[in-house]
Amino acid sequence: MKHFLLGTLSGIVLGGVYGLLNTPRSGKENQEMFKAYIDDNTEQFNDVQDKLKDLKMAIQNVTDEGMKLQTEFMTDIQRISNDYLYEAQPRMDRIKRKTDKINKDVEAATVNIKATTTQ
Repeated sequence: MKHFLLGTLSGIVLGGVYGLLNTPRSGKENQEMFKAYIDDNTEQFNDVQDKLKDLKMAIQNVTDEGMKLQTEFMTDIQRISNDYLYEAQPRMDRIKRKTDKINKDVEAATVNIKATTTQ
C-alpha cells in the first residue's frame, strides 16, 4: 500500500512537471489561466455556499411554519373535541338514565319471573 501511494504521488508530480515544461503557452499565460480557473471555482464555491445558506433558511422557515400549523391544528382539535363533549353530554346523560331504567326493569322482571316460577 505504501509503495502504491508513493508511486501515485510520484506520477502526479512528474506528470505536472512534464505538463508545465511541454505546454505551448508561456508561464505568464499559464498563470493567467490558472488564476482564471481559481477565480471561477471560487465564484462557484461561493454560489454553492450562498445556495446552502438559502436552503438552510428555507428549511428553517418550513420547520417554523410547520410548528405553527401544528399548534393551530392541535388547538382547533382540542376546541372541536370540547365542543363535541359539551354538546354530547346531555345525550349521554339521557342514555345513562334510560340504561339505568332498563337495568332496573330487567331486575324487577327477573324477580317477578322467579316469584311466579317458584309458586
